[in-house]
Amino acid sequence: MKRKLFSFLLALVMIIGMMPFSAFAENTGADSSQDERFGSFTDGEQVIRDMIGKNGMYAHPRIIMSEEKFANLKAHIGDDSVTAILLEKLRGEADRVLGRPVCEYEIPDGIRLLETSKRIQRRVAALALAYNIFGDEKYAQRCWAELEAACSFKDWNPSHFLDTAEMSTGFAIGYDWLYHWLNDDQRALIRQNMIEKGFKQVMEDFEDKPRTRTYKWYQDYPGDNWKLVCTGSMSMAALAFGDEADAEDIASAVLGYTFKEAYSFVRRAYSAKDGTYSEGLGYWDYATYYLGLQSSALKSAAGTDYGLADFDGLRKSVDFIRYMSSNTSRSFSFGDDGDSRDTGWAVLLWLGEHFQDRDISAIRMKKIPGDSFNYLDLLWVDEDKLSGSSADSPTDWGEVGASNASFRNTWEESGIAAALHAGTNNYKYHGHYDLGSFYLESNGARFFTDLGNENYELENRQYAYRIRAEGHNTLVINPSRELDQQEGAECLITGFGSGNEAFAVTDLTAAYEPSGAESVVRGLKMIKDRECVIVQDEISLNAPGEIYWFAHTKGQVTVADDGRSAVVTVGSENMWVGIISEGGKFTAMDAELLPTSRAVPNQTDNSEYRKLAIHLTDTKDATISVACIPLKQGETQPAWTPDVKAMSEWAPQTEMGDVNADGVFNIADAVLLQKWLLAVPDTVLPDWRAGDMNDDNRLGADDLSVMKRVLMRT
Repeated sequence: MKRKLFSFLLALVMIIGMMPFSAFAENTGADSSQDERFGSFTDGEQVIRDMIGKNGMYAHPRIIMSEEKFANLKAHIGDDSVTAILLEKLRGEADRVLGRPVCEYEIPDGIRLLETSKRIQRRVAALALAYNIFGDEKYAQRCWAELEAACSFKDWNPSHFLDTAEMSTGFAIGYDWLYHWLNDDQRALIRQNMIEKGFKQVMEDFEDKPRTRTYKWYQDYPGDNWKLVCTGSMSMAALAFGDEADAEDIASAVLGYTFKEAYSFVRRAYSAKDGTYSEGLGYWDYATYYLGLQSSALKSAAGTDYGLADFDGLRKSVDFIRYMSSNTSRSFSFGDDGDSRDTGWAVLLWLGEHFQDRDISAIRMKKIPGDSFNYLDLLWVDEDKLSGSSADSPTDWGEVGASNASFRNTWEESGIAAALHAGTNNYKYHGHYDLGSFYLESNGARFFTDLGNENYELENRQYAYRIRAEGHNTLVINPSRELDQQEGAECLITGFGSGNEAFAVTDLTAAYEPSGAESVVRGLKMIKDRECVIVQDEISLNAPGEIYWFAHTKGQVTVADDGRSAVVTVGSENMWVGIISEGGKFTAMDAELLPTSRAVPNQTDNSEYRKLAIHLTDTKDATISVACIPLKQGETQPAWTPDVKAMSEWAPQTEMGDVNADGVFNIADAVLLQKWLLAVPDTVLPDWRAGDMNDDNRLGADDLSVMKRVLMRT
């Protein structure tokens, strides 16, 4: 068996080495308007037929929940389970809503009904769940009151269509889960409002009819999270009402548009390379849980999601979330994301179920007991998915051509974790000018972080501190009133290595060319056994100029007298930060615009942040290398500091999977592994199917990655 396995592995490496990378590329749907392949989907009429064939006419509930699922949840009432904890949270939430007045039509900013729509949706979901699980009619009566009040609204604010989308989700849930409690007149009123205020409005978008829209989300290409929120919500509503005579035709049309748009967007929004979602982690959650709602609703109502969520980039996006979070599950934020948000989201339950991966579900399951109530948990919770752990997952994530990379020395909270953000500057789609930003956390303390989002309605927002490069943990070159990184610049990972000395490098030249840069390369390196992170920049300008290096923190910054080092204190944790290259000194600065920057009134207050800065003047060529080392109790400086090494000399240490220390697993490594493979007992080797290791039924580049991980662990 071992000889046969080795022959296969060697052949696989040779095949992959000879085949072009494009042979493994997924269809990314680069031009959705030309892509006529949409999984097994044909049209909305077929979906309605499939739904009726599976459930029968007027069969409810069928939108994600079912009588069987409600019965399974009821069985956990009062037992010792995570589900029981969720049910008690549900009861508390439903009882809380009972004491509140119904929602009113409110647009406090003159633009958005969004918070009202979301509030109604959450209330309807909680009350309808509580009625079906606990059987108390007071919950159904209060749910109807919320729906009836929303029916009286003059509209659902289609000018900002997210508001209509979120409201439509609530109406789909309420109609489906309370169907047998509602009387004919109540059902008719709900349907009438859904058709007039939801379906007809979205058809104006789909058919591009004259209308007032702040954002024509359907026509926009490639688009953003609106694509999945709007298609997911309207798909759920179409499935809830689609077998009714007065709604069938328009529901069928809606299903056709929503599926094709969602299917295409998934294949261009979730990177097939590494799963990176370009709008950042927070918008990944918003978009992905609506994708989960759409996929789950299709499966429960029609028996299949027609291949909607069957995309490798979506599966990889789970790694994007895990690895762009710290060991405390707090985001390494970039773009329009919040500072250090908790990333143990409910949608991970759906992704774990969809991809049959308990490790994914376990991330959320661990969070549920101490988290606030989220009705999505009850849609996707499954006690069988409680087990699983990410503790044995690789600690390094990234690759050449990717948009982000991260490293840690362990998955335990006591460890050190860091990340480097690259990618593309795209302000329209929630981007900031933050290429090259780095993030660092140690022993649960966030030392260097992002400041988060800025008010969307701020005048000259693009020039605000939180948007500009100077408001991030990156460089500013020859500062001026103009943007300090190039809009549209693409700067991907150009070098990557894993192991004890793991690193990622990105070429930032394209971002800084307008500022007079000839070459700008940034690298982040983690020396794990020393718990040391190095951030290094190698810069060459066209003429002597001005360079700033910034790193933001909420901690206390104490700069040494000689300016060559500083200690950042967060709570009881201390981090020594030292300049190990020649030249330059640290100063501590307020998180505010430089005097040369354009003034932007009414920005978000940043006074809780400080930034560590290095300022070089009259400089043409420079290497800035900064080492960050956690201090042990009683230390004022580390016992060891690293030497500066040019990034061209950075290389990963030898580890299983790279036997010859060239940083690449290749045929030479396979030959050197022959003796080792033959010495391994049969009982520890997996029983792979010939030609496929990752259960996707095809030979691809991912199979090599799987093989490397198995070899490393065996």
